[in-house]
Amino acid sequence: MVLKTKSAVIIFVICSIVTTSCNPNKKNMPLISIDVQAIPVVNTENVSTLISDSGNVYRINAKTCQIYSNEADPYSYFPQGIHVEQLDSLFQAAGDIVADTAYYFDRKELWRVVGNVVVKNLEGDIFETSELFWNVKVPQNVMNAFYTDKPVKILQPDNTVIYGDAGFTADQSLRVTRLFSGRADLYIDESTDSPQQETIVNDSIHLQ
Repeated sequence: MVLKTKSAVIIFVICSIVTTSCNPNKKNMPLISIDVQAIPVVNTENVSTLISDSGNVYRINAKTCQIYSNEADPYSYFPQGIHVEQLDSLFQAAGDIVADTAYYFDRKELWRVVGNVVVKNLEGDIFETSELFWNVKVPQNVMNAFYTDKPVKILQPDNTVIYGDAGFTADQSLRVTRLFSGRADLYIDESTDSPQQETIVNDSIHLQ
């Protein structure tokens, strides 16, 4: 299955449904009008596919994918969750995105993932939020490739926890990140028996 569908493969058109009552004294039921644009052109189960984009390779796994090509803004819908993995040169998973629901808007090359969103970048930072947008066509090192205005929590490999209470923006690698209404719980080891925790609060925090 190719996510970037440019034209419909199958179009189902339902003109009308007429139901006649068993009682001959009753009139036929009125015609039922069906909005064709609300019907997925393609409905696929157990999706597993590889996509190459700008030199990066991604593996997409989902239980269900519905493609709505008749919409003014065509999109693919993943109602039962999605798992997107970025693969390295050996086709090993180097980063991933997991979410309860996902949409991919073909013309905009834009992902919207919703519900229990968990993203891991190449450095091992783990981002947790309720909604995230990913603009695939944004060039590397541009800050609005990933963005959300929902609260985000970032867990770093050294156990530092960073929060963006008003969301964040980031580049394609999720390495350069700006958090809004940011605060951080830093774990500082001063050669004591246990690490100390220090909290830093700021309007925005830049990570790089």
